[in-house]
Amino acid sequence: MNPPASLRSERRGDDVVVWLFGELDVFNAADMTARIEAAVPSDAHGAVIDLSEVGFLDSTAIRRLFALAARLSERRQRVHVVSPAGSSVLRTLQLVEFTRAAPMHATLRDALAQLDAGRSHPG
Repeated sequence: MNPPASLRSERRGDDVVVWLFGELDVFNAADMTARIEAAVPSDAHGAVIDLSEVGFLDSTAIRRLFALAARLSERRQRVHVVSPAGSSVLRTLQLVEFTRAAPMHATLRDALAQLDAGRSHPG
């Protein structure tokens, strides 16, 4: 049996960091992406979604992540995603060209730095 997916979020100044854990699939993707969206209040500048502890994404989860990035973008919130170099999740997201939806970073530090830089240079 696969470990259940979970998340933790934390406000960091004007941004929100959301860490996901476990596996995201057809059984939990809708709930998890709804919980991510709920964790990012409308007054937040942006969000970092950290997938470092996610071991697997199926096609449903990927579609939901694309849709989540689009919804947050519509709210004028920047989204950045963390997935470590060499991870299977990163390879999957590269195959589906997820960078069309959100910038990808190897570390949380890099993602937060880019999100902060975007605050100075919107667009």
